[in-house]
Amino acid sequence: MALGQQQPRLKVVSPAADSSVVADTVAYFRGKADPTGTLFLNGEEVPVYGTGVFAAPMYLRTGVNEFLVQHVVDADTLHKRIVVVYEKPTPLQPTAGFSIEYTRVLPKGDIWLQTGDLLQVEMKATPGMVASFYKGVPLFEMDTADTHVAGIYRGEYTIQPSDTLVDLPIPFYLHDGATEKNVMAESRQRITILNQSHVLTGLTTAGQVPLYYGLGADRLGGAKMGELDSLVKLEVTGKMNDMYRVRLADQVQAYIPVNRLRLQKGAHFRPYSLTGSWSVFSDSTADFVRIGLNERLPYTHLVQQEPTRIVLDVYGAVSNSNWITQKAGLVAIRNVWYEQHSKSIFRVYIELKEKQLWGYEVGYQGNQLVIRVKPQPETLDLRGLTVAVDAGHGGSNRGAVGMTGVLEKDLNLAMALKLKTALERAGSTVIMTRDRDQSVNNGHRLKRFQRQDPDLLISIHCNSAGNPMVQGVSTYYRYHAYRPLSQHILTEMRQLDLADFGNVGGFNFTLNSPTEFPSVLVEVGFLSNPADEERLLDRQFHGDVAERIVDGVKGFLREVNGG
Repeated sequence: MALGQQQPRLKVVSPAADSSVVADTVAYFRGKADPTGTLFLNGEEVPVYGTGVFAAPMYLRTGVNEFLVQHVVDADTLHKRIVVVYEKPTPLQPTAGFSIEYTRVLPKGDIWLQTGDLLQVEMKATPGMVASFYKGVPLFEMDTADTHVAGIYRGEYTIQPSDTLVDLPIPFYLHDGATEKNVMAESRQRITILNQSHVLTGLTTAGQVPLYYGLGADRLGGAKMGELDSLVKLEVTGKMNDMYRVRLADQVQAYIPVNRLRLQKGAHFRPYSLTGSWSVFSDSTADFVRIGLNERLPYTHLVQQEPTRIVLDVYGAVSNSNWITQKAGLVAIRNVWYEQHSKSIFRVYIELKEKQLWGYEVGYQGNQLVIRVKPQPETLDLRGLTVAVDAGHGGSNRGAVGMTGVLEKDLNLAMALKLKTALERAGSTVIMTRDRDQSVNNGHRLKRFQRQDPDLLISIHCNSAGNPMVQGVSTYYRYHAYRPLSQHILTEMRQLDLADFGNVGGFNFTLNSPTEFPSVLVEVGFLSNPADEERLLDRQFHGDVAERIVDGVKGFLREVNGG
C-alpha cells in the first residue's frame, strides 16, 4: 500500500481492544466498515450491510486465539490483527486455614418468619470440620460433585413456638475436633420471629398493587398472580427483604412489595367476610357484577376458554349469597354463579356470550366487589374501533442503540406514526402515548389508556440482544385470552421476510398487564443485528410494518366474526 494513501474505513467495536481476555467460548466481531469493500475474518467473508454494519461470531479455544482481519476496497487492503485469549473461569478454592469464609441465610435480605417456617442457611468454611448454626443445629458438608468445591455446609431448621428472635443475626459455629479450636461468625441478615399471639395485618396502598407468586425476578419483575385495589386487607405471615409474604387461604400464599402495604397497628382479625346479595346489570358502556362484602378482601382472577368465562377467587369469603338479581339488557354476560371452593375461597363464575373477551376489570366500590365486563364492539371492523398505539421509550429513555447510532425511541415513533395513519385510513380512532420525542413513563402510559378505554392496544418497540446474530420479529401477550391478536399480527409481520423470533406469552411488560382490553407488544426487529437494523432504518419498511399490523388486526377481527 502506498504511503499517504487513504486506508479503507474500518471501525471494530467488539472486541473492544486488539488484545483481550474473555471467559466465554464465543466472542463477537462487530463494527462498521466501508460497505463498498469486502471484509474477511481469517479468510471467511463477513457480510457488510448497506449501513456499513457487520457482525460475526468468533469461536474460541482455550488459550490464545489469533484473528486476521482484511478489508479490501478495490486494490486497497487494510490488515488488522486481533488476539482474544479465552481463559476458563477460575474454579472455586477451599477456604484456607481454619476460618468461616462466608455465611448466608436464604432467601437474601432481612427475614421475618413464623412457627413452622424453614430457616435455610449455607456456610463456606474449612472443609472436614464440625459445623452448626443457631442453637447447635447441625450443618452438613455438601458433596463436591454438587458444589464443585469442598467446605460448603448447608442446613435447615423448622421454627418452633419457643423461638424468640427479634431483629437478630444467626450465629454460625465451626469446630475442629483434632485441635479443639472453635470459630464463630454471624449472618449479615437479621431474623425476626413473628409474635404468634395475634395476626399481623395490613392494607394495600394505592390501586393496582401487584401480588407475586414467589420471590423470583427478571428484568421485568417476578411472575404476577394478579393486582389488588387499594385498602384491601391482607394477613402478613413473613417478610423476605423488600417483600411481605401474605396468606390468602390454606396452602395459598403470595408476596407483595413492602412499600405497597401499610401494616395495621394493634390486634386485628384475619381478613374475613360473609358474602351478601349480588346485582348483575348493564349501562351504556359495559355489564357489571356487584357482590356485597363486609370488608375489602383479596382476590385473583383468570379467564377460561371453551366456554369463555371469567373466574374470580375471593379469599377469606364465605357464602351467604341467597339473592342474585340479574337485570335485562345484559350485552356481554350470559350467566353468573358461584361455589364455595374451600372453607375460605369463594369462587365466582361469569360466563360470557361471545368467544372473544374484549376486556374486564375488578375493583372495589366501598366494600362491594365490582366486576366490569366490556361487550364486543357492535361492528367487527376497524371502522368505529378505538385503537391505542404506543411508541415505546422516548425523551431521556432512548431504548436500544443500533451500531449506526440510531436510537430505538426514534424508530418506534416513526413506525407508530405510520401505524396511526394506516389505522385512521381504515376508519379507526387512534390515541397515542406520544406523537413526538418526549419522556412518558410506562405507568403513566398505562393509566392514560385505562382512562380512555380503547378497544385494542398496540405497543411498538425494537428488540436488542447481546448476541448480534439473534434477529427476527416477535409479538408478546400477557393473558392467553388476548393471544389471538398477537398471533395474527405476527403472521402478517412474517411476510416481510423477517426471521421468526416467536409469539411470547405470559410476558410481564407493563402495557401487556391490563385486563381492560386486548393488547400486544410488537418487537419489529433487533437493532443489535446488522440485517434487522438495515431494515429498520428504511422508511419504506416503516410503512410496510404499519400495513402488516393493520392486516393482522383485520385478520383477528375476521376470526372473531367467524371468518
